[in-house]
Amino acid sequence: MKKILSVFLCLVMAFTLVALPVGAAETEKREKNPIIFIAGSSVDICDAEGNIISTGFEVLTDDDEGEEGGISTDAIIESAMNILKPFLLEGLPFDKWDNYAVALYEELAPIWDETQIGGDGNAKYGTGVSAAEIAKWDKKIATVDEGKDGKFKARDYDFRYDWRLSPYDHADRLHEYIKTLLKTTGCDQVSLISRCIGGGVITAYLEKYGSEGLVKKVMYDESLSNGASVISDCFSGQIGFDDKLIQAYLLESEYFGKENIGIDLKGVDELLLTLAETAVDYMTQSGKLNMALWTVEKLYERLAEAFLPSILLATGIGTWASYWCSVYEEDYNNALNFMFGEEGSERRTEFAGLIEKLEYIRDHMIVDKNDLYLKFANEYGVEIGVLASYGLVNPPIGVHADETGDCLVGVQDASFGATASGVFDTLSDEYIAERVAAGYGDYISLDKKVDASTCLFPETTWFIKNKHHDYWSAVAYIGEYFTQYTNVTASSNKKGINRFLVHDNSASGQVVNMTAENCADGPWITDVVQKPTIKSIFNAFIDFIKTLFEFFKDMLFNNKEAAAA
Repeated sequence: MKKILSVFLCLVMAFTLVALPVGAAETEKREKNPIIFIAGSSVDICDAEGNIISTGFEVLTDDDEGEEGGISTDAIIESAMNILKPFLLEGLPFDKWDNYAVALYEELAPIWDETQIGGDGNAKYGTGVSAAEIAKWDKKIATVDEGKDGKFKARDYDFRYDWRLSPYDHADRLHEYIKTLLKTTGCDQVSLISRCIGGGVITAYLEKYGSEGLVKKVMYDESLSNGASVISDCFSGQIGFDDKLIQAYLLESEYFGKENIGIDLKGVDELLLTLAETAVDYMTQSGKLNMALWTVEKLYERLAEAFLPSILLATGIGTWASYWCSVYEEDYNNALNFMFGEEGSERRTEFAGLIEKLEYIRDHMIVDKNDLYLKFANEYGVEIGVLASYGLVNPPIGVHADETGDCLVGVQDASFGATASGVFDTLSDEYIAERVAAGYGDYISLDKKVDASTCLFPETTWFIKNKHHDYWSAVAYIGEYFTQYTNVTASSNKKGINRFLVHDNSASGQVVNMTAENCADGPWITDVVQKPTIKSIFNAFIDFIKTLFEFFKDMLFNNKEAAAA
């Protein structure tokens, strides 16, 4: 179990249970609060001329000439070989990784140059959300008088922002946005709904302006602002692999489709999965040798040191201050050293301005964060609702990868402290018996994987099993319902929305109440082979190299065929 319950958290939970009405459905009435929606990283980032730039792997196009901002297939192959040479010829046989780290950064950094945040903590080259996009929504809040009948919807008003920057860079503009909207609608307060890293914008805003009382309700949906182990582990270099979790993640990727998790490699999906599997075989089997280099822990540690800072900084991810909101307090100093070097180093000096912003985030949003959210609720009067999903496997690359989540953020973090089992486990019978005896049996999910009673806001937190992080539309109605009606709780509401729900991953994509019949784990978990493959280190290495070159050959062949067609 990742988090240990403390006496303080139990007292907080008990206070919250007493403070929030359980029999609230009888007094529900519609609120008149306009909703401002704050998305995550789905908003396009543009250059100074308003042209969309890439912040993902869509830069790897099938355009042989590299036009339209794409990178040609030949360039991809050449870059891959430049990276692989020091990896295969120096790193693996001689435990020498410096040249690999340099090659990796030099090959990737020019591709994502516009995506990176500069050393001063600001966007490079004037990139950001287009002025036209911001003007469109600013015009709407200033000229459209909606909601006279008291009916507001979740997407009536969107706050657009450069999601790469520190959430504090947006707090002042969001404050003006809210005041303008209140003047337009004639309302006294607004409600805020966030997705993903949009939660950090809300938290930063409330930390700075919450005492002014302009916000009535907040819904955090799959928020990363309370932490995300995959980011915290990667940024602090805590890399680790588990063959069962990797199998589950690959099965999950096949089930949901690559387009739903941001990966689309032009018809080589199956080969990519094989490549990953053979790489895992190789690394797993290499650990069976007794040489110091070929212990699994040693190999992963060295790979992390060479690989993670280079690729995270080159692609811009490591410079996105919004992602640093997800780093745990206990990992923060190590993460700064791991990504930017020790105090006084060349890279640390280069990024001094950005690091100053990151430390401000840590000091104001991360340290004592539970106290911060309780301050919003108890002192500022903000009613906080939470949507948290589980049942999926998060990227299996960190030491905390065993936690169940929504394919990106773990349910413990997204729910602000719920207790949960690992991916393949359930809560122990002893634990459940203790919770039932203490009167919290209704807070245990039917699949015995989640105890909702231990989160910060147990009466206004909903849990959805098997919902992918990207499937916002399936639960939008819950956020809208919570923010527009009084006394909506997980224990009692007129719509009959239970505390525990299940996402139907069929074409309908509906969310339904959890029952004993529909609460089973998905096939990406139940179909995992419990034993690792058995190969010799030599055969595993040969398979890995063969598949690697087959992968690049097929990508080249398929992309040239597509271009010719």
